[in-house]
Amino acid sequence: MKLLRESLPFAVSFLFGVCLSAQTITEFPLPAGSNPSGITTGPDGNLWFTEFTVNPKVGRITTAGAVTEFSLPRPDATPSGIVAGPDGNLWFTQADFEMGFEGYISRITPAGNITQFPTGSFPHDIALGSDGAFWFTESNIQANSIGRITTAGAYWSYAIPTSGYPWGIAAGPDGNLWFTEYANKIGRITTAGVITEFSIPTPGSGPLGITAGPDGNLWFTESGGNKIGRITTTGVITEFPLPNPASGPRSITAGPDGNLWFTESGGNRIGRITTAGVITEFPIPTPASRPIGITAGPDGNIWFTEFSGSKIGRLTLERAPALDSRILPVVGSTVGVGGSFFRTAVQLHNPTNAPMAGRIVFHPSGASGKSSDPGLAYSLSPGQTRSIADLLPAMGRSGLGSADIEVTAGAVPSATIRVFNDAGAAGTLGFTEEPMRAGDALTPEVSGALLVPADPTRFRFNLGVRTLEAESTATLTLRDASGAVVKTLSRAFPPSYHEQRSAEEFLGVSTLPAGGSIGVSIDSGSAIFYGATVDNTTGDPSLQVARPAQR
Repeated sequence: MKLLRESLPFAVSFLFGVCLSAQTITEFPLPAGSNPSGITTGPDGNLWFTEFTVNPKVGRITTAGAVTEFSLPRPDATPSGIVAGPDGNLWFTQADFEMGFEGYISRITPAGNITQFPTGSFPHDIALGSDGAFWFTESNIQANSIGRITTAGAYWSYAIPTSGYPWGIAAGPDGNLWFTEYANKIGRITTAGVITEFSIPTPGSGPLGITAGPDGNLWFTESGGNKIGRITTTGVITEFPLPNPASGPRSITAGPDGNLWFTESGGNRIGRITTAGVITEFPIPTPASRPIGITAGPDGNIWFTEFSGSKIGRLTLERAPALDSRILPVVGSTVGVGGSFFRTAVQLHNPTNAPMAGRIVFHPSGASGKSSDPGLAYSLSPGQTRSIADLLPAMGRSGLGSADIEVTAGAVPSATIRVFNDAGAAGTLGFTEEPMRAGDALTPEVSGALLVPADPTRFRFNLGVRTLEAESTATLTLRDASGAVVKTLSRAFPPSYHEQRSAEEFLGVSTLPAGGSIGVSIDSGSAIFYGATVDNTTGDPSLQVARPAQR
């Protein structure tokens, strides 16, 4: 067992794997021998990472650098990949080397409570799929496969046709999962379990990490080929050699700057590659630190693990100013009432003859928007369209809030936003949400109204608000169908703030008047108010926005 553990640091290094400019690298020390590997942004706004050590743990680090560690139930089940789940928890892989190839997919709550689900395999990397389940790469004595597990713990396994030693895995923009096979292939698996493989041109390329890029392609590292690879969703592969030999690229992630960022375990650097293939490298201060995992942080910076250095690193990025923007009053990837699950699909299109670039910034509900809010970069060549199956998981997030489509180069893209209830095999029900200009918001000069469902027993009605850059106060007047006032209340809202609750809770009433209305008058600032109606039987949602009307 001791010999196996001493060889694992070498083995695990194979498992993981415009807008901004790099500033500085800051390192945060962990206890000696922690050997951090996987890292991801959590739903609580912190970074979560796995510790591949003799006493394995899962760690949490705030963006200010405060570290908390959580011991795992089985000391021989070492953790590797980690990802944020749609349930507000973190999910990670574990391999129990005392029991051969027995392993677990485990869940840890933000409070540190851990639940393990056995897989009977050696799981490596893990990603959240467009179907709301987790997909992971796994090995066992008989075969190599791709695993799938739901948040309830139901488990499936799909054998890889050519037994290609799967390592990294990521959700693609086409709704499929894409994975690397160390035996020189990139694999694609549909959510129905159909696998297709694509050979990499460079022999012995040793692909490890993989991620969805801002250009609608998948990007991966070639540890043996010393290259960064790009594959389209149709399987066309392009390779970009690294400038330094033996760099040993491992993990890769999409940054909030529209570039791809990767770790160079052999070269002790963090690398950046643009979607055009231009590579820049940044040395890590600690010698021989062996960076492994990497992710875009909730603060808009790049965070990574230093396996041999037992540190967490942060590479600071400088956010470029937005030239223009559009507001999405509500976006979400979250469980609803009665087993419903609401998602937000996005399509961006460039109808002009010049390139476009920018980011979609998510502002979580219940708090003022800030510069560190998570974002997803996009870049569009003339005539190009990019599709995102579910916006928040593409950012590594879940929950409810609002979003801004920001422009940093070119014009505002054409956008189609669809919010829908995902019923799985039964299909979807949803509506198209129109991006709004700041001038579409209500102000003290203009008021608006929302209509209450005519039958509140058949439809539930939620009331939402998104403020702009200033604190806003509003007077809300609830009337019945005849126009008689039921209740009037005034509320103040912070700047760049989103809130959505049931209309009854929002207004402080026990029941809504059937077929009534909610008048909205802005006393200061500016805000967008909306009503979301959902059919209690089918889960079919619809949206109405309180549009400005002259007083």
